[in-house]
Amino acid sequence: MATDNGTHAELEGSLKELDAINKDINVLVDQLVDEEAALHAKYELKKAPLYKQRQGVIAKIPKFWLTCLEKHPIITSLIEMEDADAIAHLEDIEIERSAANPINYKVIFVFGENPYFSNDRLVKEFDFSDKGNAKVTNHKINWNEGKDLAASAKKPGAENGGGSGDDEFSENEEASFFCWFDDENGSELADLIANDLYPNAGMYFVGTAESDDDDELNGYASGGSDVDANESGASSEEAAEAPTSKRAKRE
Repeated sequence: MATDNGTHAELEGSLKELDAINKDINVLVDQLVDEEAALHAKYELKKAPLYKQRQGVIAKIPKFWLTCLEKHPIITSLIEMEDADAIAHLEDIEIERSAANPINYKVIFVFGENPYFSNDRLVKEFDFSDKGNAKVTNHKINWNEGKDLAASAKKPGAENGGGSGDDEFSENEEASFFCWFDDENGSELADLIANDLYPNAGMYFVGTAESDDDDELNGYASGGSDVDANESGASSEEAAEAPTSKRAKRE
């Protein structure tokens, strides 16, 4: 019996040592993730002249960005039918990165004249300098009378239609894609746009793009990054083959 107790105590001691080592490993893993994100952002900033050159070609292709958004396996599920009518007037998407810290950026949707709003640019700004606490700045959409696509999702008492958060926005079947521009956070969708859709736009347009991080896509599809990707109900390949969920329910 004493031998069993000694073996048990020895095992517990070994497990505690393993746990301490794993914590040290996780610190390095976190550092690696941060450094990879910073390096990715640095090179995205370097690509800016090429993206500007690319836009000269994109401008010749009708409904280029609408097609890209609708072919993205996650973003397509957030677009209502009337959203698509408005996004058909989208002329460009720009990701404007801070030269001082390229992980911080603005997502800019450039629109031509349209019947929905008077803005020619819809802007949402993200500052990730404080890790784990994104600072988000929303710019107001000036909707034309009777054309506010986000009106049905605005809650009584909500200021400026914001405060929904990523999870609620992605799961709310009544939420227009344009609600994201009022969302008090929205950093998960911003990441998909800035670091996946935007750099891979050409491949999404022709339908050959594959995400570098299927787990990230699955996590967003299931309602947020806090959900384990393995618990998600569908893979990105399945999502790509599925009809747009919101519109499918209305067709």
